[in-house]
Amino acid sequence: MDVEVRHLRCFLAVADTLHFGRAAEQLHLAQPAVSKSVRQLERELGVDLLVRTTRSVSLTPAGAEYADRARGLTARLAEAAVAARATADGRSGTLRLGVTGSATFGFLPALARAAATAMPDVSLQVRTEMLTPEQERALLDDQLDVGVLRLPTGSPDLEHVVVARDRLVAALPAGHPSAGGEGVLPLAELADATFITYADRTGSVVLRAVLDACQDAGFVPRRAHEVTETSTTVALVAAGLGVALVPESAAALTLDGVVFRPVDSHRRLDLALAWAAGRPRPVVTRLVEALHAHDLIPRDPSAPPTPVEETL
Repeated sequence: MDVEVRHLRCFLAVADTLHFGRAAEQLHLAQPAVSKSVRQLERELGVDLLVRTTRSVSLTPAGAEYADRARGLTARLAEAAVAARATADGRSGTLRLGVTGSATFGFLPALARAAATAMPDVSLQVRTEMLTPEQERALLDDQLDVGVLRLPTGSPDLEHVVVARDRLVAALPAGHPSAGGEGVLPLAELADATFITYADRTGSVVLRAVLDACQDAGFVPRRAHEVTETSTTVALVAAGLGVALVPESAAALTLDGVVFRPVDSHRRLDLALAWAAGRPRPVVTRLVEALHAHDLIPRDPSAPPTPVEETL
């Protein structure tokens, strides 16, 4: 049985006022329209809801029961409408977020705090340790709303704004001869070291930057161990299995047995917030506004990112 909401609202207004005229005023309708709606509802239900006389209106027992239950339904419909509008303008719902490994330890906490402050009714659904190619596919396939990834991307169908520029730093086992030094480490000192890197098949932007940096320093790294996660890279360094070049933000992942040192490479890694072009998502717009408000991304997407300070 399909009951029209307008009939239900007319009946409840009459049930609350026990007067067709006052119900019509409450609903901003003509009285005959209210009377007609209630009659149609009674016909649909097959029961009399009201007792009508020339002087009064009262509820039948069936009408009283129906009114009690219908009030809960209309309240839920109102709540559903509010929730739908909140989701439509990005104030509630779910934000599906992909994050590259190194950003998990630096940018993600700041993003989450900003989102929680500006969008308290939006829940984050986070997938971490996602490399750029994987995030690109997920964004274009509508599996993610936003990605925090390393540039460049391979798709013209993504929009992005740069949020940080990382330098490369060396992650060294605590017992490595270069671990105890100070200042900038000449990358050439690691020419004979065993490197832990991402696998070629991953298409990692960081891997390309690492190989280019080593080439700039005059050597090809000896790659003995391949990984798919930044956290695993640092863990293997801590185990003494080799050295690694990682984005500076990965230094936030502190493990006993690992020392981070800046290296003399001009290579930089841009970290960007990315989303699918041409798909307006209010929740994405609100996130970008929140990050702007917290100075986590520039107002002008074309402005160069702020370089990471030389603090290590």
